Amino acid sequence: MLDNYQDLIDELLGAPGLLRETIAAHGGDAPPEVLALIVLLTERDIIVLERLNRMRREANPHLRALTDAASTGVPAADLPLDEALARFDTNRGELVSLLMNLTLKDWERPATHEIEGEVTIADEVETHVEFDEDVRAKIEATLD
Repeated sequence: MLDNYQDLIDELLGAPGLLRETIAAHGGDAPPEVLALIVLLTERDIIVLERLNRMRREANPHLRALTDAASTGVPAADLPLDEALARFDTNRGELVSLLMNLTLKDWERPATHEIEGEVTIADEVETHVEFDEDVRAKIEATLD
């Protein structure tokens, strides 16, 4: 079980580096669509961090459904690439830091999800990893 949680953490931890490598492999610059997707990842990290903290603090909180990567609106991004990547790094670091400090019992803390029924912190993190992978795939497709 612990290996599964560590795999989720590793996926999230490695994403900023992979994103930088992808952008570097495509000339080191990013069109506005890619900047917007980086901002989307950053915003989702903030939302997920808040949700996980609620799950740790509250007894069985109620969580609203989040949109998947295919149907999420992309925010406007009017900041330089370096700043967007730095914000992503910082927020991702905060999320990973929380995850690294969870106990095994914390990973199983429940919440009531408006669509999925009962979910755990592990379920929320797994869903976030999938969202992250989908958005990074969109970034790669945009750069190609």
